[in-house]
Amino acid sequence: MTSSFRTSIVGLAVTLCVLTASLALRAQTPAGSVGPRPNVGPTDRPVVNAAAVDRGRRVWALECTSCHAATARGSDQVPSLLHSLLILKDRQGSELGPFLKKGHPTQSGRPSASLTDAEVADVMQYIRQRINDTLRGSALFEPGDILTGNATSGAAYFAGAGGCGACHSPTGDLAKVGTRYGPVDLQQRMLFPVAARFGGRGGAPSRTAITVTVTPQSGLPITGQLIEQDDFFVSLRDASGVMRTIRRTPAVKVAVEDPLRAHHEWLDRVSDADIHNLVAYLVTLK
Repeated sequence: MTSSFRTSIVGLAVTLCVLTASLALRAQTPAGSVGPRPNVGPTDRPVVNAAAVDRGRRVWALECTSCHAATARGSDQVPSLLHSLLILKDRQGSELGPFLKKGHPTQSGRPSASLTDAEVADVMQYIRQRINDTLRGSALFEPGDILTGNATSGAAYFAGAGGCGACHSPTGDLAKVGTRYGPVDLQQRMLFPVAARFGGRGGAPSRTAITVTVTPQSGLPITGQLIEQDDFFVSLRDASGVMRTIRRTPAVKVAVEDPLRAHHEWLDRVSDADIHNLVAYLVTLK
């Protein structure tokens, strides 16, 4: 067998492998499937482009399925990407790209740093579609799948490893929460809590409102609910309801306090089993 013929055979085998895996992945997403309904999931959820998802599916089939599975849920040894903080923060490869540039194992043995920016962005679109598949309104979403956990294990996780009891109480803020919300809404609120808006002029911010304290080079600190911030300005609403915008300079100190930070950090370590167990426990709080 000549070297060129052997190379052609190997190339054909790889192509067939990728094609088979791609078809298997495609079969899990019905043609014409739509995303979740509005106001489901994080409020800044990126838009998913169908063409990019198809391109990302091919890269995923070649490089990622052996560890992360077709659904990106991983395995007992590999964590799910669906609630990875890095993935949830990503916008078109902004987080995943630098991560892969540092080096990460791939299915084909290709250096992860060699993935192009376009390939990384397409892979993120594929993962983003897998996340959307878990949200209400998706063609693949089934509410009946929510209650698959163990309530006893969920109660133990709530009081122990989950650290939920540090901020919440089944007889306090969560009393009868299983009556107020169904399993789907409970999981939604648990995974994607939304900071409350300011109560208006003269009103007090909710305990979940993100607050910011801006300390100028001279003068008193200014504290209020964070409205928006970037590299140039910080906008906040003070206790009297007045909106203020302060220019950021190296001399201006900005300290942000997010009461939901623990929820955001928890997403990076919680397992699928813990999530389902917690939901199974919370629905029992009648």
